[in-house]
Amino acid sequence: MKKARFADLGQDHRRGIAITLTFLDETLCDFEEWAKGRAVGSVLYQERNALSPEQRETLLSEITRIRGMLRELREAFGIERSTQSVAQAIWARCSFLRVHLVELEGRYLRRYGAVPPELPRFLDPLVAKLVSHLDRISEVVSGNP
Repeated sequence: MKKARFADLGQDHRRGIAITLTFLDETLCDFEEWAKGRAVGSVLYQERNALSPEQRETLLSEITRIRGMLRELREAFGIERSTQSVAQAIWARCSFLRVHLVELEGRYLRRYGAVPPELPRFLDPLVAKLVSHLDRISEVVSGNP
């Protein structure tokens, strides 16, 4: 059976399909890591991986099936493999987080209502330091040591 190529499909459709399927494939990478036992932990974030051996095996099996389908879809739509630079991913996450951290400053927290006067005095300098460290990480991955 010959694979369809959908040569007449527009670039916007092709791009939308590719983006969604690439995101699915990226997500499968995380699922695979959890199925293999990943359970990271830090100061405010912790993963509890209580997947049973049977669940892990089934997850890996389903991931394999989905990846087979993704190969078929890649061929059908002529999708090229996307390569993500780790440095670019780190920079993008820093940029995203920077905005949200700044919104922890007292002047922005007021949108939720009045804040105690000591809160901005305590939190604002710490937020500035966190932002500074993220900026430093961005510089490092951008090649600006």
